[in-house]
Amino acid sequence: MTHQREIKSVIEFVDDLIRQAIFCRASDIHLEPLERGLRIRFRIDGVLHEREWVSPDSMLQVISRIKVLANIDIAERRIPQDGSFSRTIERRMIDFRVSTFPTLLGEKLVIRILDRTCTAIALDALGLGTHLRVSLLDVLERKNGLFLVTGPTGSGKTTTLYAALSHLNNTERHIITLEDPVEYHLSGITQGHIHPGAGFSFAKGMRALLRQDPDILMVGEIRDRETANIALEAALTGHLVLSTVHTADAPRVIMRLMDMQIEPFKISAALVGILAQRLVRALCSSCKVKRHPTSAEQAFLISQGKDLAHVYDAHGCDACQQIGYVGRVGIFQLLTMTENICSLLGNKPTLDALQYHAHEDGMQTLYQDGLEKVAEGVTSISELIKAAA
Repeated sequence: MTHQREIKSVIEFVDDLIRQAIFCRASDIHLEPLERGLRIRFRIDGVLHEREWVSPDSMLQVISRIKVLANIDIAERRIPQDGSFSRTIERRMIDFRVSTFPTLLGEKLVIRILDRTCTAIALDALGLGTHLRVSLLDVLERKNGLFLVTGPTGSGKTTTLYAALSHLNNTERHIITLEDPVEYHLSGITQGHIHPGAGFSFAKGMRALLRQDPDILMVGEIRDRETANIALEAALTGHLVLSTVHTADAPRVIMRLMDMQIEPFKISAALVGILAQRLVRALCSSCKVKRHPTSAEQAFLISQGKDLAHVYDAHGCDACQQIGYVGRVGIFQLLTMTENICSLLGNKPTLDALQYHAHEDGMQTLYQDGLEKVAEGVTSISELIKAAA
């Protein structure tokens, strides 16, 4: 059991907590009021890890200190509030976004950590297989069309879009983004963010962007029929448009667009590709261990058309802070709009029909792409099953 830390100075405690989170590569800090005190957990590579506890006597002081830093009303504890602050840590400018939520035992806080100095990841570093990377580059080099990335929250969709924009960025192209919010600065690209409270939505922002003479547009998310229609019309009038949609896999994006009452002919004319993705934790190269698959794992592998003599497991060492994993890598599914798929849309196909014809045209499942990474020892089979289910 993690012991409660004695707090002599709440200011020093919070400063130390922030430094720990940065050192551990945490994306979020969770501070949760429970019966025995304030539980603190770090989200590292998508998984929460308990760090320590603060005694009930010091809990309110810690919460109040963070609210003061984030310019949040410390007297108001009945409603959720949001705030932010920035710190320079080891010559890096870090942004911290704080969200509060009232509970029966006190206020729960989550601190999102965003490193402004992080540069966009390159396409080569996403974990794309050779064939998939070539197909994706072919889609991105189109002069016009709509390219969508799909997956659940936290699956790396924005990172993939940033990688795509970095690849496309040059002095001959005018690239504009509309995000919620802007997560990282991309040099040479015009980045804007929506203000829903002021009535500046994705749909309204898209109309404004089209008056800015863009070559390439990136809109953070397609959430409704109006935004989808504007994105498709922009794609049909000579722009390359990149965006995201929340669905489980690539074929479901087409079903989602049709559910929004988008005309099938418009989808087939404008949509050029859909990339579905998940993130899996990457095994620590210093301590991963090789073993034979269990009978249950072997049955799963065979069901996916894969027969592996060995798989790899996490172990834990000083290099990975005893976690067994360091960083994350993507598993992907790319659906390109082939003539077969486009002709199918005219008949308002079922999801099963879309999936069948997409696989006939060469689309892999997320499991199939992930199993290549399992075979290479990049990730574990348990990570793949958890992520792609």
